Amino acid sequence: MQASDPDILAAMDGTEVNEQKKNAILTAERKDPTAFFYVLFGLVYEALATSSADATPSTIRQSAVISAVQALKCLVRPEYSGNAILEPTIFDEFIGLCYRLGMTEAPAVQVHLVEMLAIFANAHAACTAAADSLSLTSPPAHCLRICSNILKQATSSRVSVTRALQACLLSVLSHT
Repeated sequence: MQASDPDILAAMDGTEVNEQKKNAILTAERKDPTAFFYVLFGLVYEALATSSADATPSTIRQSAVISAVQALKCLVRPEYSGNAILEPTIFDEFIGLCYRLGMTEAPAVQVHLVEMLAIFANAHAACTAAADSLSLTSPPAHCLRICSNILKQATSSRVSVTRALQACLLSVLSHT
């Protein structure tokens, strides 16, 4: 999914692709999500919503959370989600989950969360009007708030901020 493989995109749509359609699949803009977007998004959301950072920190739980956030990095792209992730109900639940992850997870998870938020903000920047891009309820504003909270936590607890976290925050800022 991260490599924008047309075969995976076709599988997410429940179709097969031939060589002639490969380029058309990747370049086509979509408003509707792929056929299996809701299934995968639901599974990833459930995995992240039921994991708890209050439980004893374990490397198995942390690797599962990182894997789920990495899956979200792909699922938030318009070629998979269309505009479905911007629907008010889904968006509110998604952003609420991101806020919780940003406040409760370990820095190793937060780095991936910020990368996912940067991809989300960049991919859906065209959906928000230029004048509306930093209104209090716009997607880029929510992403920026979560990233700034993570950065504040990292600097206030004297944890060194990684280059990936800084680069992702700059990426969100530059596209808002």
